[in-house]
Amino acid sequence: MKNLKVLHITDFHLRHSSRLYYSTARKLNNGFIRNNFYINELSERDFDKKLFFFDNKNYNKKIIEIIENLNPALIVLGHCTRINFQTFEYIKKIHPGIKIAQWYVDSLIPTGPDYNPHLKTFQKYNDFIDCSFVTSDPLSLKFYNKNKKNIFYIPNPSDLSIDNLKIDTINNNIYDMFIALSHGQHRATLKKFYKDEREDFILDLKKNLPNVIFDNYGIGNAQPIWGDQYYNRLTQSKMALNLSRGLPFKWYSSDRISSFIPNGITTFIDRATKLDDFFSDNEVVFYKNLNDLCKLIIDLKNNDSKRRKIGKNGRIKYNTFFNSTKVAKFIFEKTLNLKLSEKYFWEK
Repeated sequence: MKNLKVLHITDFHLRHSSRLYYSTARKLNNGFIRNNFYINELSERDFDKKLFFFDNKNYNKKIIEIIENLNPALIVLGHCTRINFQTFEYIKKIHPGIKIAQWYVDSLIPTGPDYNPHLKTFQKYNDFIDCSFVTSDPLSLKFYNKNKKNIFYIPNPSDLSIDNLKIDTINNNIYDMFIALSHGQHRATLKKFYKDEREDFILDLKKNLPNVIFDNYGIGNAQPIWGDQYYNRLTQSKMALNLSRGLPFKWYSSDRISSFIPNGITTFIDRATKLDDFFSDNEVVFYKNLNDLCKLIIDLKNNDSKRRKIGKNGRIKYNTFFNSTKVAKFIFEKTLNLKLSEKYFWEK
């Protein structure tokens, strides 16, 4: 394969001044580079905000100019909405050999948050996209097309240049449990007059565990935390609750999971997510309900060696099999219909 050039179009959050330096976009970029691909990145929403003194009128022109100069083998989209259909029509007509993929990490579950706008974004460029990659089980999605079979599962990727905290080895943790919510990554603060449906569950959890020390954000008056402050606070806790919005859905998790498990913090996940297809009870702590979760937290609070072992095992497992190098290579190989270079752990 001679052409290893990739045009990656997504939101790289430049306007946020590295507040989201650990985003999926950044991790995938690192993964492509480690596979010896050349990456040309284009940050869609920064164009929309005129960060580069371009506006949306010039955005599509810029995409075509890049393609003419770069001639990429693959265009990778992440949550894009501002590309004109005419731009894709031009690409398919003038450069029919270029393949187009998209990754999407938001919930695509009818019982999840913002289902209709999420689905609209995901399906907007269906006529032009060769392969899509999602963080839910594709076969369980309501709209999955069994005839096309061009939607594939990927895990939320980890990246050792970012996820290297090894919390399972830290001895001076201040807190027992870390919980972090937000009302969307693009918002630095909580929405006014908005209640996250997860709050009641968390408040009940805290009420039932008066002797457990919590460090929580995005709840009540505690604003979300971002950037390196997020990772620093993570190191101060022994355990973390990975709780996504909406009802549990097969294999789905918000990308928060990729900052928890690969950093060695012992992580609790609802068993209904079926993520125990990938992780054992010695790598992740799976709970069935609130009462079960309370018992498991107390058990590990009182058994530090067991807690550390689970954190370590999960960290090693995640960084070995779900790292950004493997995920990026999988996206490239699947979209270009190449023979897979290895058996990927998450392919069932």
